[in-house]
Amino acid sequence: MRQNRHMLLPEPLVLDTPRLTLRPYTSGDLAAVHGFASDRRLTEYVEWGPNTLQDSRDFLAACRAEEQQDPRRAYTFALTVPDGGAGVRSGPFGSVGLTVDGAGAGEVGYVLAAERWGQGYATEAAAAVVGFGFTVLDLDRITATCRPGNTASSRVLEKTGMVLEARLPAHKLIRGRREDSLLYAISPS
Repeated sequence: MRQNRHMLLPEPLVLDTPRLTLRPYTSGDLAAVHGFASDRRLTEYVEWGPNTLQDSRDFLAACRAEEQQDPRRAYTFALTVPDGGAGVRSGPFGSVGLTVDGAGAGEVGYVLAAERWGQGYATEAAAAVVGFGFTVLDLDRITATCRPGNTASSRVLEKTGMVLEARLPAHKLIRGRREDSLLYAISPS
């Protein structure tokens, strides 16, 4: 049944929250993506970046390619806010994604432009994708990881309803060093 649900998804796949529109990336998003993905503050705790312009182009190409997968295994959304009620969407200021394994589990991840930190957008976006994973994709479990020093990301995951399950020693290679991760998880209620 999971695969059939993937086939029934509308294109383009858009998720709306009270303050955000999560939409597919387009080639026109390159400048905005590169603007946040090249910021060292964003990439301190992740294994990628800061992006070169080519890295940002490759990211957008990968997003378009994942939309063509059958069955689809990854959903990456551009975080945008509606412009002043005019119906036009703003350029993206972050990403939220869900990768599924085909056996009922998924992993969520997100990144947000530094000037948007502390406004609740990461929590709102992550919660929307978790809800999408459970209600639309019928997942049994969703996980996320973050580095122990990234307390802001830990708070986002906790506000999303995830529970800390484990510390994973030397889990990620980040700029030449093996770093621990905190594993958070949630199951449908």
